[in-house]
Amino acid sequence: MALTLDQIRVLDAIDRLGTFARAAASLHRVPSAVSYAIRKVEVSVGFAVFDRRARTAVFTAKGRRLLSEARVMLEASDRLDRLTDQMRSGWESELHVVVDGALPLGPVLRGLQDFADPDVPTQLRLDVEYKEGVVHRFQSDDAQLMLVIGFDADEDTSGYTLEPMAPLELRLVASPSYEPSLHAGLELSVRDSRPGADRDRPSFSGARDVAWVSDFHTKRTALLEGVGFGWMPEHLVRDDLDGGRLVVVPDPGRTLWTYQPQIVRRADLPLGRGAELFLRHLRGLD
Repeated sequence: MALTLDQIRVLDAIDRLGTFARAAASLHRVPSAVSYAIRKVEVSVGFAVFDRRARTAVFTAKGRRLLSEARVMLEASDRLDRLTDQMRSGWESELHVVVDGALPLGPVLRGLQDFADPDVPTQLRLDVEYKEGVVHRFQSDDAQLMLVIGFDADEDTSGYTLEPMAPLELRLVASPSYEPSLHAGLELSVRDSRPGADRDRPSFSGARDVAWVSDFHTKRTALLEGVGFGWMPEHLVRDDLDGGRLVVVPDPGRTLWTYQPQIVRRADLPLGRGAELFLRHLRGLD
């Protein structure tokens, strides 16, 4: 017969405190109740848990092994109790955040670090998507938060709460060694991560030839190697521009796009404690 959690707590208290009397006091019981509990344990397992020849509470070898294994159950039960209390106090079981890969990831990653704290029970899922894939992932997976550029301009925002973030600037850049004109050169573009997205869509600048890459970090590496030109978030290439490794491409049309990123959540879904913790970094509170 398996031991009950109550019986395990009695064994644990005796081991920690050294005597039946002290264990009884810590459990708010009379000593006879503790002795009775131990007798039931020994009847249940079929062997002596304590050495009756000793004047103090001394475990037998079998009793010590029994307690060692039983404490695994006790620790699991305590973790479950803490988790239940935390969920009851407003923590989510999971927080799903979808982030546009063009945005600065520093504050996002600092928010991610908070969830390594053992006192934070919420499990964080973070997906980085691109272009229409950001909204697609947010909506199809019922994520709680989305960090996105241009959502208010391109989507029906009814039913959502939008909170503005710092403006995002994209610049048209290339290596100083890259000289072909915009229309005759090779444009590097980050592909749309939405499943089934059109891979044959025209380039952003009207270039004849386009090479698609999976993310902005790959795109930056290609630009530094002198492969084509392309639009890049300024925060990813500011040091390259200052150091002369990349230059702004002269374009008679436009060399700068400014976006207004938004923190988006569903208006009918209150933020839990995990979401509020994550957002502190994005709001500049930490």
